[in-house]
Amino acid sequence: MSGQVSYNFTGTVMTASISGYADQSLMSGLVEIFYQKLEEDFTDFIFNFASMKQINSSALGELLQIVSQGMGRDNIRIYFCAVPPSCRLGMTSLGILNFVEEHDSLESAEQSI
Repeated sequence: MSGQVSYNFTGTVMTASISGYADQSLMSGLVEIFYQKLEEDFTDFIFNFASMKQINSSALGELLQIVSQGMGRDNIRIYFCAVPPSCRLGMTSLGILNFVEEHDSLESAEQSI
């Protein structure tokens, strides 16, 4: 069961929807796109986990890398949407959810921008 990421770029907003099983190779591609969009002066990053089933520890490390780049920057906002219960414990234990704005749905995150 492999995962995939679909992207949407509107203005300075990047939306990444992750589905299936998130492993390191999938998430390292996400990190690469994230860094590229930072260089292009994107300011809002929405990560939609509504269709993600599972995430492994290496993939959590990649997410931590994204969050650490956003910490302390006034112009960067990171939004997490619909984090599944099966993935919440790992994100919470690494402190990832302390540094993002969390929403129940993609629509809710989009409205907050």
